[in-house]
Amino acid sequence: MKAITLPTQSAEQLKALENLYQTTKDVRLRTRSQMMLLAAEKGLTAPAIAAIVRDDEQTVRRWMRRYVAEGIEGLKDAPKPGNPGKVTAVYEERLLSAVRRRPRSLELPFSI
Repeated sequence: MKAITLPTQSAEQLKALENLYQTTKDVRLRTRSQMMLLAAEKGLTAPAIAAIVRDDEQTVRRWMRRYVAEGIEGLKDAPKPGNPGKVTAVYEERLLSAVRRRPRSLELPFSI
């Protein structure tokens, strides 16, 4: 299989990858940025990166190709088909406040 390598990355591109790796809460996005950092900074190949991140070699190659083609935006998940979500920000906030309340604060007979 033909080896895929990343072109030389500028300091800004490396900083953007590092920032994404450090700040994202999405585990998949963090792993993808780690893959690109290993390829760009250490010059590792897809099989070596796959062993480090415990993923399939083909998966590493796919994300490397997407990163080369689309840049850092290519590491994000593609939009999923289907209807948009029904949970609004207001509903989510109300739900979280209800879930975080202590049962005894409800003053119901089963919570005493």
